[in-house]
Amino acid sequence: MRVRELAEWLGCTFEGDGERELAGVAPLELAGAGQVTFVGSRKAGVQSAQSAAGCLLVPLDFDNSANRTVIRAQDPRGAFARTVSHFHPAPRPEPGVHPTAVLAPGVELGADAAAGPYVVIGEGSRIGARSSIGPGCSIGRRVNIGLDCVLHANVVIYDDIDIGDRVILHAGCVIGADGFGFVLTGDRYEKFPQVGRVTVGNDVEIGANSTIDRAALGVTWIGDGVKLDNMVHVGHNCRIGNHVVVAAQTGFSGGVVVEDYAVIGGQVGIGDKARIESRAVLGSGCGVLTSKIIRGGEVVWGTPARPLREILEQLANLARLPQMRKEIAEIKAQLARLTGEKR
Repeated sequence: MRVRELAEWLGCTFEGDGERELAGVAPLELAGAGQVTFVGSRKAGVQSAQSAAGCLLVPLDFDNSANRTVIRAQDPRGAFARTVSHFHPAPRPEPGVHPTAVLAPGVELGADAAAGPYVVIGEGSRIGARSSIGPGCSIGRRVNIGLDCVLHANVVIYDDIDIGDRVILHAGCVIGADGFGFVLTGDRYEKFPQVGRVTVGNDVEIGANSTIDRAALGVTWIGDGVKLDNMVHVGHNCRIGNHVVVAAQTGFSGGVVVEDYAVIGGQVGIGDKARIESRAVLGSGCGVLTSKIIRGGEVVWGTPARPLREILEQLANLARLPQMRKEIAEIKAQLARLTGEKR
């Protein structure tokens, strides 16, 4: 692909050698004459002077006084992501059902859908057009999977689950297992039946070995555009809003509500029925107590989670403690001398 063609495909403008052939993508420090890379920060802009890349994807205000071949983009990182997808398209399996797959009566496979080796699909389930079910996946009864979905190896989907369009489930995901619901009756725990559902919206990606529990009653809801990292646990009756991003090893207790566009770091623990309002940011490792509300747009950190400005102020005060201790010791010494003189 030539620089001119790539710029046109991205809907961007270019400067320099529009006829230069591009064969692939690479990081800024490793890119060669036939590769494209991107400049996403001021530091990268400085480093780009030493890059041998044949083409740079740069911000609109990039200083190109060196007359490099560049493509200007409003969002260079996003444009580069599209470029990577162009040069490295995701492989798609051949449509059809592998001979070792087991499909129960009433299963519907849409046009060009694929069911790989040792896949099991339960009665009454529907797989949308062009969706791919990887090796060893187990899909229960009455499951609806939308268009253009990708299930990697060994995904497990329990009965009565709805999956939207263009959903990616990585290896080992479990969708619809029972929520952790038990009632102490006398001297033993009685299981509270988990008879609800899970609904996953469109354009969702769920990382490897993540789990989403079905509701006790009602629905555990994952909104459109949600991105869950590896080993994330979503408890029963949670409601995760649209375009929420969650990093690895985070756990949501039952009944948590997360509103649209919230960002949640890794290893965060969120207690029962907490509410995370729209565009809040939870720093890695913080803990949100039961029924706590994190206000919209607020950045919090620590356990219990508190506004980041408070945490930083406390850390600054802690850093001053050695000097304060020294000053207090000097004051005490001065007072002792003054007291001794008065005697």
